[in-house]
Amino acid sequence: MPSTESAAHSRCERIRSFLRQHELEAWIAWRPDELVMMSGYLPFWGASILLFPREGQPILFVPVLEPRDHIPAEVTVREYPWGLLDCSDPYQVLADSIGAELKRCGVDCSRVGMLRGGSRSALPLQAAEQIPLPELFWQTFSKIAGEPDAEVEQAYLELYLHKTPPEIAAVGLANKTAAVGIKVFHDHLTPGAREIDVATAVESAIQRQIGQPGIFYARAWGMVQSGPNSADSGRFNRSTARALQNGDLVLLELATCVNGYWSDLTRTAPVGNLKPELEKVFSTVSLAQRAAMEVIRPGIPAGEIDGTAREIISSAGLSAYFTHATGHHVGFRYHDPGFGISPGVTAKLEPGMIITVEPGAYVPAFGGGARMEDNVLVTESGCKVLSEMARRADA
Repeated sequence: MPSTESAAHSRCERIRSFLRQHELEAWIAWRPDELVMMSGYLPFWGASILLFPREGQPILFVPVLEPRDHIPAEVTVREYPWGLLDCSDPYQVLADSIGAELKRCGVDCSRVGMLRGGSRSALPLQAAEQIPLPELFWQTFSKIAGEPDAEVEQAYLELYLHKTPPEIAAVGLANKTAAVGIKVFHDHLTPGAREIDVATAVESAIQRQIGQPGIFYARAWGMVQSGPNSADSGRFNRSTARALQNGDLVLLELATCVNGYWSDLTRTAPVGNLKPELEKVFSTVSLAQRAAMEVIRPGIPAGEIDGTAREIISSAGLSAYFTHATGHHVGFRYHDPGFGISPGVTAKLEPGMIITVEPGAYVPAFGGGARMEDNVLVTESGCKVLSEMARRADA
């Protein structure tokens, strides 16, 4: 595992290069996934704000209620009175504190960037609830940060796409932890077991990894669909109380977050002997996924990876049942921003990108569906499957 010092250096170089390129003097980050990407810190309450200047040490403004045991040493920590009963407007106090810090450093507020709006975000460590921002939040912060133009905002979101070596290791740890749950999934595939019982066992096994080397937080969202329910999994994933039966295909959609970094895996497995038509779906999807992963390398257009998987599924007469893209970026979120591994996408893969490869086919008339999903790192010469331990758990 790379050292904390090297991880901080890699992050700082990436962010400061972005700031210099776009002539920005600082960036204010507030989404949990932004904080992970920019500092390696997963906030507990989701109410922490990071001020990242082009020069000098990043400053993390945290609520007085925030636990302190996992805040990186490479940031300066400042409290603000979120959570105190005698403070009626903690966000104004926060904005004033950030504004004073910018003034002290001689920073021009018009050259400070900040993403606006409530677009998709990862969850904080307190995953049951993301703190809602007040109506006047953006009005308050508009005085100390400009709204980036479309080009700058796009460039900032593209920072998500290239993971540094320490971040690759962190996503690898999330995949390794998810493999524990995938083994439990296979162990519980017996007739009579309910979907929700299997899903609960998977989630529990992953959460119990807290305290293992390098893991202070592990949480999973496992969704299990069996038999005819698995035919719905191209549209949504949801566990029910249905009992598994002989001849079922059973699908597990598994989101796993470890220390703020994410894996996104799917497994499909049979219970007993499958009918020929379901065996065809299962084997075709597995073949399509292997073929798509084999073509991954730097410089390949994303659409070509999708086309490789889609051609195999189409040749089996199942094209109408492959209803989604072949993949997406992953790591800082369950679904990172960035181009999809989708039909016709000409954007090319580059080293350091981590993508999912997840072809599927869902056939209600056959009584089931299948999807296989792994997380793949694009390397300098090809690719590496980060979820290799999960693949071993399939054996």
